[in-house]
Amino acid sequence: MAETERTAVLLVDSYTTKCSRCRLGAFTADTSHDRIATGWDTPDPRDRPCGARFVAISTVRLEYKVDRLNEIRPDLPAYEAGKTPRGLTT
Repeated sequence: MAETERTAVLLVDSYTTKCSRCRLGAFTADTSHDRIATGWDTPDPRDRPCGARFVAISTVRLEYKVDRLNEIRPDLPAYEAGKTPRGLTT
C-alpha cells in the first residue's frame, strides 16, 4: 500500500516561518518542506525536514491578514490566525 502524501501549512511569523507538521523552520518559497530555515537560532544538526507538501499558508499573528499572506504565497490558500480548516493537512 502506498504511503499517503503528507501535507502541511506554512506558518508565517514576524521573523520566522515554520512547517505546521514538524514545527521546524521553513522557507516561504518552497513547495515542500525539503530544507530547514534557521530563523534566529541554530538548528540541531540531527533535525531533518519532514518533506510535507505545503497546501496553505497561515500565521499565528492576529495582525497578519489574508492579503499579506497572499502577497507572500499567491499560489496557496491563505488563512488568518486560527481560521485554518480542520482536516486540511494529513
